[in-house]
Amino acid sequence: MWTYYAHTRQLIERRLDASGFPQRHFSDLFPRWLGTRELLLYDRDPYSMEITREIQRGYYGRPIDSTRPSDPIDEQRFAYPLFVVFLLAPTITLPFAVVKMLFTVILFAAVVATVLLWVQYTGVEVHWDRIWACVLFTVASIPYVEGIQLQQLGLLVALLLAAAVHALAKEKFVIAGVLLAAATIKPQLCIWVIGFVLLWCMSSWKRRKWVVISFSVALIALLLSSEALLSGWLFEFLAGIPPYLRYTQAVTGIHELFGSVGGTVILFLLGGAIATAAWRAKSEPADSDDFRLALSLVLAFTCIGIPSLAPHNQVLLVPACLLLVKERNRVWASGRLSRALWTVAWLAIAWPWATGTALAITLLFHHQSSRFWDLPFATNPLIPIAVLAALMPLLIRGTSTDRFIPINQTSA
Repeated sequence: MWTYYAHTRQLIERRLDASGFPQRHFSDLFPRWLGTRELLLYDRDPYSMEITREIQRGYYGRPIDSTRPSDPIDEQRFAYPLFVVFLLAPTITLPFAVVKMLFTVILFAAVVATVLLWVQYTGVEVHWDRIWACVLFTVASIPYVEGIQLQQLGLLVALLLAAAVHALAKEKFVIAGVLLAAATIKPQLCIWVIGFVLLWCMSSWKRRKWVVISFSVALIALLLSSEALLSGWLFEFLAGIPPYLRYTQAVTGIHELFGSVGGTVILFLLGGAIATAAWRAKSEPADSDDFRLALSLVLAFTCIGIPSLAPHNQVLLVPACLLLVKERNRVWASGRLSRALWTVAWLAIAWPWATGTALAITLLFHHQSSRFWDLPFATNPLIPIAVLAALMPLLIRGTSTDRFIPINQTSA
């Protein structure tokens, strides 16, 4: 899979070469790093068009020209909340080549930690060899391969969310709140989880209030310290959202599959189901089966509702996939429809592995035609929808703990 995706990047870079773009820093981290460096070292506004052009010059090799049809449409602006600079501040004096290598190592470690945290939290009872198999399969999935090779900060957000949920389960509420606040460097990935956690806290305010208090204090501290660095940054960030949605051609996977009207209707229906799961789990402990199911559904719904088809957003599906593994016998005992949904979900997940591996093997025979090179991405918009649908039978049948079958009792 790494060989496949590396060749995919080469194909993209060849297209850029053909369009007249010279040497470049092809990394999602670069716009954030350059904006951070210019702000902290030279007091320049990272949201300004001047910095945007410099980002394009470093990312693509030259500023893009909207009048040229062959030029990319992604403007690569500094489209993050300003407090991301606190994460990147230690790196601003280093060459970007060093920063890129450093973050690649950090993201590898983040993947391992994320999987281990979710395995422990979801209660999948497997031996260590199978746990490391889960890690290897995760590292070999397109969302993580893409995220690591592009140094995508969404992988760190996935780790922060996993750590926050783990802290909730251990009733370390202050730590959980701070971690959730830190995860807002990519608000689109965490907003629904935060909403669910806040609902959960309100149902037992006396016991859980420190999650809300610590989250609020940490987020306010981030906002105010960012304002001290750059006055009015929040308005610039919000003003940049519509252009961002335009130049990234933002569309949800469900609208891609079912069209504008059909996708909107289905999205609202799924939202109602997720709200039902969240409401049912609001009074349960964070390590209960109800809470695990609701959280997995919320994360899957996040992948569906994000107006982006970028595969790296699907790093949020790890707990949902682990829950499907854990509850496979229970799903299969629920009827033909449940078995069909479970099977479709795993076929959609397995498709990129199968086709990507086959295409990578063709490179051994120098068959480098790009005709079929996008095949592994064919199920990309379907995967989060299929995973969410496969979890629905668990929600419909209820989540009583005594009906959950531990995996170690059914593996034979």
